Amino acid sequence: MNRIILIGNGFDLAHGLPTSYKDFINWYWNEWIEKLKVSHKSIEKDELCTFEIVQSPGYRECWQSLLKKLPSNFIHLKGYDTIEKLYKYNLSCKLVLCSLLRNICQSINTKGWVDIENEYYKLLKSLLKVSLRTEAISERAKTLNSELEHLKLKLTEYLTQIQDKYLTKDQNINPEIERLIFGHINENDISLEAKERTQLNKAVAIIDDLYGWRPNRIIILNFNYTKTAEIQNNRHRFSKIKTNYIHGELSNPANIIFGYGDELDDDFKNILNLNDNNMLKEIKSVRYLETDNYRKLLEFIESDLFQIYIMGHSCGNSDRTLLNTLFEHKNCVTIKPFYHERKDGTDDYMNIVQNIMRNFNDMKMMRDRVVNKTRCQSLPQMNLQANS
Repeated sequence: MNRIILIGNGFDLAHGLPTSYKDFINWYWNEWIEKLKVSHKSIEKDELCTFEIVQSPGYRECWQSLLKKLPSNFIHLKGYDTIEKLYKYNLSCKLVLCSLLRNICQSINTKGWVDIENEYYKLLKSLLKVSLRTEAISERAKTLNSELEHLKLKLTEYLTQIQDKYLTKDQNINPEIERLIFGHINENDISLEAKERTQLNKAVAIIDDLYGWRPNRIIILNFNYTKTAEIQNNRHRFSKIKTNYIHGELSNPANIIFGYGDELDDDFKNILNLNDNNMLKEIKSVRYLETDNYRKLLEFIESDLFQIYIMGHSCGNSDRTLLNTLFEHKNCVTIKPFYHERKDGTDDYMNIVQNIMRNFNDMKMMRDRVVNKTRCQSLPQMNLQANS
């Protein structure tokens, strides 16, 4: 039997890395403040926003001179708080956000977090609901794709800085998490259907009596772009382990996948029926074909029975197509979430399970394959920032 370790951004967060989308957006605004401090222009812009000083008749001012006039307490602010306070303080400032960045900021302000890929897909689907000609929809989709591409480039830049700062060539991964990855297969985690179909009960009893039952092969299915989960094969004699960067690596920005992947969504067929490639440009199923990572994953799940460990992945709809392929595959025998336990003692186990449910068509299969909370545990935490 094999094992898939499904890694999401919560994995990096469990190692104390500031890799949430909220961290990234705050960095983006901080970068803008630093740029404006040395700008001799009254207008600065990129694909996502425009900063403008509305000039008075007979008087012109640049961003550098304006920021020098701000009260000293402004320099202690971070991220969007700086931008927001700036525009409340000086009415001559004007900030225009593109639709994608505007929705991102609204989500952060109201919920405290954001799923950028989900915000992108919602805007893409909204084009289906407006009375526009096909050509106009195509142009708006092209603009939205350009905004997402710029965000992807900035995200790559940010995560590269985080990786270079906190991750070393030596072991980065939490040793407790590593032990879980290579741990014994627990018979009680395996679905009843799989036991009956493959007669695993007898096989487990024989193997377990001899030396304990461990997976034959392990694949780390890394939905992140960082190398936090890198493990050296030579440290372990029980398993061959490989990392599949299914969404690409920071070392090769051109192959990074950052979009949406929910072909089970009701609106997806309507997007296909538009017969416009701009609407499909950032759909993950299309981007998967640019490398052989997806093909290697298919070969792995077809080769033998496998169990899935979920470590830091929310299992949200932005990866629904791929997750459905894994969760309902005939060789999948168990799905085990490692949840996040908060400081107040609550956890997100139920949130993960609810998201897992949306990736299934067969609810009976879901209830059998997902390991119940009494047999799960929280994902161990460590802080790489403290060690840097």
